[in-house]
Amino acid sequence: MKEKAMNYCAAGENCSLGLLKAAAEVYGFGLSEEMKHSCAAINSGFGVGSFCSALVAAVMIFGILFPAEEAKQKRLLFLMKIREKYGTLDCGTLSANRADCVDLIGEMAELLEESIAL
Repeated sequence: MKEKAMNYCAAGENCSLGLLKAAAEVYGFGLSEEMKHSCAAINSGFGVGSFCSALVAAVMIFGILFPAEEAKQKRLLFLMKIREKYGTLDCGTLSANRADCVDLIGEMAELLEESIAL
């Protein structure tokens, strides 16, 4: 999933849509046009550098793949891993000092896959 997510982002998809498209391919779920369009509304940390939209997509992926309680547990573990690794969940801080977020999205995709497999 890492390479797929990175390729989507390198091709110009925003972080959340790149991650969603990669997960949809790997895990075999569909993406409605509405879901794809909704990613445009949350990119760039909701436009103000706030909560990372790729993390929102990851939480959505848990909700798609797992029953509610399991999705919540996986969400919590995943977000704790991200905060531990990067010290934040905010787009502005995560993307600071980066030309783009392609590598970051790849790393998040890896952590997402690990969390899905748990």
